[in-house]
Amino acid sequence: MARCITLVSCLGFMLLSEIVEAQTHETQLTTWRALYRQASETNQAKPMALSMDSARQQRPDSSMANGFLAVAELMLAEESWNPVDKLARFNTWQPVLDAAIKAMPGDPDLALLRLGVQAHVPAILNYDQDMAKDEAVVMQALARGHWSNDPEHAAFAEAFLSYLKSL
Repeated sequence: MARCITLVSCLGFMLLSEIVEAQTHETQLTTWRALYRQASETNQAKPMALSMDSARQQRPDSSMANGFLAVAELMLAEESWNPVDKLARFNTWQPVLDAAIKAMPGDPDLALLRLGVQAHVPAILNYDQDMAKDEAVVMQALARGHWSNDPEHAAFAEAFLSYLKSL
């Protein structure tokens, strides 16, 4: 009987730990999304880059954290005035974003991030070949309610898709 109680207690603790981890991850993701929206709306990516660098140090194996950091760094490239610096930053961080997406194929958050980058980089960089695929992933995510627990981000994604259609 004591072994049974111990076993049930251990299983309960493991389940509770997984629930807490999932909630912590969702809270972090909601924060990262808000940082991205703010950087997009203000054209100031430095706060996002600093926060995401810290997040990546805490979770170095997180493809999601790497993807968000890469986008912050790519947004900083846009803010730079020197074309050589812009290109160097793009060449450094674009593969990091693509690696994150390769590690989590079909993830709507990463697809939205890459879609934003692809829509804003100069055509000469030839970084727009995945736009249709990423747009489809984001549209499917909206239809499935992927961001239903983050309605502000869902509205942001919808607005961004509308913006793309207006181009």
